Amino acid sequence: MAVESSTKLELGKGNEFRIASASTGLSLSTTAAFQQFPLSTGRVLATPTTFSTAVVAKLLLNPWLVVLKTVDGMANEPIDYSNDAQDNDTGTSVILSSLDTLANGDFLLVGSHVPFRGVYFDVDGTNTAGSATVTVSYWSGAGWTTTGANVAGIRTTAVWDKDGIVTWTVPTSWARAELAKLYPEPNLRTYYSHIPLYWTRWDVDAAITDTSVTVDGMYSANRSTAYAELTSGQMLSADVIQGIGGIGCLEALTDAGTAKLLVNAVARGTFA
Repeated sequence: MAVESSTKLELGKGNEFRIASASTGLSLSTTAAFQQFPLSTGRVLATPTTFSTAVVAKLLLNPWLVVLKTVDGMANEPIDYSNDAQDNDTGTSVILSSLDTLANGDFLLVGSHVPFRGVYFDVDGTNTAGSATVTVSYWSGAGWTTTGANVAGIRTTAVWDKDGIVTWTVPTSWARAELAKLYPEPNLRTYYSHIPLYWTRWDVDAAITDTSVTVDGMYSANRSTAYAELTSGQMLSADVIQGIGGIGCLEALTDAGTAKLLVNAVARGTFA
């Protein structure tokens, strides 16, 4: 089915259609850029254009993240920031203000249905105090093991003081686990508690004293770098599902030079 026909078919069901990228497109270079979609997106249309030296645009569809924050060592239900982190909306944020250390019960849990090689952070309120860094660990099946992640992308003098990506080599011993089994107290009854996911734990080595640290977006980096390739004007039309087991963002770059990527979204009914 042609892209034009399938798009009309979706709109014919009364679904909404809107741009996801900036109006002139997502700027691409040889460094990966990331694009999220509005909540309730059911189809993504992505077209590379405005090539300069580039021969192809390289694309991946990356997995949805479950993003949780606890401030009491999981003694109570964590705060679920999954939608706020992946709704392509700067009006909603992940609050990292005053995040304390692991010893004091504070950390992030970030998981997905498949392994991932990192997380890009779109930082809104930057951390302007202290010199804290962050350690990223993965669940090996026997305990938490450090990934050896490169956190320089989000840290100049203190963690989350700039936008950037944290990456690691995907561990071969990374094991899926149900959160309710990792943390049997509290008695988790939420949608993610009994779904086996690949979990990472993020903890700081010193309390963040800045009270205005916020993140507008968290974008997963695909475990693979076997990018699909599109030439200028060639459109990707892909059905997507957001949420566990689905898609959280698009990752794109060029083989050389620069380009733009126009990204549009079709809603499943109406956008949230």
